[in-house]
Amino acid sequence: MSDIDTILETLELVAEDGIDVTAATYEDYFKVSPESIKLMEHMDHLMRGRMLNALIMMVMMPEGTPKKDVIHFEVKTHSANGVKSIMYLQLFQSFHKAVKSALGDNWTSDQEGAWKREITQLMEKIERNFATL
Repeated sequence: MSDIDTILETLELVAEDGIDVTAATYEDYFKVSPESIKLMEHMDHLMRGRMLNALIMMVMMPEGTPKKDVIHFEVKTHSANGVKSIMYLQLFQSFHKAVKSALGDNWTSDQEGAWKREITQLMEKIERNFATL
């Protein structure tokens, strides 16, 4: 099973349990990235949910030009609004933490590895995009 398949499986398990990890993700994110609070103060819970959906889309997309283009668009758009690359990492990690917490004792080392590898790969791509701005 690929890392993306494993991550998708964790998200499906959370959804099957009817757990919305949005609030937990942002609660943790604002703790580790207080600077982001001001940037996002105009966003309601629906917009934050859409933002997590965009994050999930970036994770789930197969490698190739469309994923590269989406990441480029996201970085270009958000950097113009003051978002720093570290904020992406902090959001990814907060989302990972919320999903892991939601699954509790059902979380496996394979799932942990898949999430960490995918976050690392996404951050490499994001950092490359920031370097070209």
